[in-house]
Amino acid sequence: MTHSPSVEDLVLGHVLDDRRRGRGGGDGASPRLGSPKDRQSRALLRNAGGPCGWQSVVKRIAAGSARTPQELKRLLDYVAREEGVQSTWCNLAGYERDFDPARTERTADIWSSTWAGAPRRGHADHIVLSFPRGVDAECAEVIAREWGQAVFGSGEYGDVWRYVAALHKDTDHLHAHFVVDKHGIEEGRFLSICRHAALNFDVMRELHAEISQSHGLNILASSRLSRGIIENPPRQSELRASREGGKPTPPAPPPLTDGERSRRLAALQGFAREYDALGDLAGLAARSGAGTGSSSYLSRLAQALGASAAALRQGVPLMPDLSLHAEGDPAARIEAARSEMIASATEAWEAIRAMEPSAERVALEHRFAAQARASLKLAPDNLLLAQHARVLEPGDDPYHNATLASLARLDQGQTEGVSLDAGLRATLAHVREEVGERLSALFSIREDELRIAGTSVEEMVARFTLAERSEGQRASWIDAQPNTMQKVFWMETERALGQEIDGALKGLDLAHALTEALAKDQLLTADRHSRLSEVPALETIVGRMHDTLKPEDLDRVRSGDLAPLNKQVRDPALRAAVAHELKNEGDLGASNEVGPWADLARAQHRAAELGQRDRTIERDTGHEL
Repeated sequence: MTHSPSVEDLVLGHVLDDRRRGRGGGDGASPRLGSPKDRQSRALLRNAGGPCGWQSVVKRIAAGSARTPQELKRLLDYVAREEGVQSTWCNLAGYERDFDPARTERTADIWSSTWAGAPRRGHADHIVLSFPRGVDAECAEVIAREWGQAVFGSGEYGDVWRYVAALHKDTDHLHAHFVVDKHGIEEGRFLSICRHAALNFDVMRELHAEISQSHGLNILASSRLSRGIIENPPRQSELRASREGGKPTPPAPPPLTDGERSRRLAALQGFAREYDALGDLAGLAARSGAGTGSSSYLSRLAQALGASAAALRQGVPLMPDLSLHAEGDPAARIEAARSEMIASATEAWEAIRAMEPSAERVALEHRFAAQARASLKLAPDNLLLAQHARVLEPGDDPYHNATLASLARLDQGQTEGVSLDAGLRATLAHVREEVGERLSALFSIREDELRIAGTSVEEMVARFTLAERSEGQRASWIDAQPNTMQKVFWMETERALGQEIDGALKGLDLAHALTEALAKDQLLTADRHSRLSEVPALETIVGRMHDTLKPEDLDRVRSGDLAPLNKQVRDPALRAAVAHELKNEGDLGASNEVGPWADLARAQHRAAELGQRDRTIERDTGHEL
């Protein structure tokens, strides 16, 4: 049941702001705080960045519920009393305004008119929001007012609940009382503050910390375990007795069972991993240059996070860099670096696409994709970075050609276990130069089409001779077309050119050693479940063996004797793969998948590396002797 506000309430209220009608989701996400992961990340960053602040305290007064109008009036009278009160306010119609203590009886009558049933904890809640000693009363009031509206008046946690609040200054630290009517005034939902609800005490504490941070007050909201504190705090009754008894040391914490201690130590390891991950993030932000003048700060934050992880792995409280918070909120600094990095990336990409068509533009696009992959961890939800971080699969890439991709990877030294000597590198450079000339001749026939499409012969050669292309690159080439019809025409042109490439490369003079290097690269980069016959350079070697070996030598290879191949194929893994192909040609039932042979190539490479390292150690040891 919903209650219609009185005319008095409506006159004293304000016009409804649609922005506060949002509703919290059921996945633990908070509209203001973000996902649970975002919330925890902020808490851990602030822990490592100097937990010299005060931990938020939000509590429910157990005896503060009201079940009758008389109980509610007594509670409102206590909260809104004049003595020791800084100020009182309310949101009786869902909108914040000052509260007149003389209206407690009228308020109790209005609220109780909506009550039905006999809930176990009553129809009203009494919540206290505490502040550390020394906080300015005006600052505390601003934070408390904003907090009350965020929690109960925003509509973000299932409904809007009316409350009367007051900031009390009658103790050694300021605290705000909130008496909340549990019956929602928009949806009629009953207020439930519990662990599994959208609104719980963790959320309320985190909102207190977020709002306080925005007003320059360093209040934190993190668990004891996230700070490396395993023991429970002393019981409040024992603390009071200790203080009243004038004891110099606080009472000992309640003991833990062995099982509970083990569980908490295991949880510390989980937090240690999260501190490590955030340290990597801060280090990435520092290296990216994001956040003008922040590189030193972010580097120190990365070190503090690493130190926190190391402390928790040893089962001891973290040891943060207490100086970091003096320079700003660590979570806000990371967010600022993230925003600046995204803005810089967007500006850089727009500048690249504004260039005239050229091989240089393609090279810069390729470099941008590599930077996007490195930066994506800092901004995983950014669409521009995500699109450029993803490499096009060969089957979705009309520019893909296995030979051209392998030549590019070999030129860049990206092929595992393949190193080129000076002579082979010179051969590779000559082949790539000849490939460029052949592709230029092929594309020149379509020069007018390319110009209309916003590209050039030189740029198309560069696109096809890359080792790989990102989804963002390809999308930008299509989006550059002026209309849908031109986009379709351009995609057909791409496919046609891709199909013509093999013809343009026929008769390319490749040395045997370079063909082996190509075959090794293609073997290692092919899909594990593709067939050996789909590795072009390997099939070239198989064809050469048919032309080179005598029939009796081919028979020896097919029977399992690889000796005739020793001089023909130098790489052991390739030699075994070629022999397997020669033996099983035409046998569709044979195990001809690429995967096992790629694994063999990698295993032989690792064994060779280990052998080389052992020989180096032996030589070093011999020298020392």
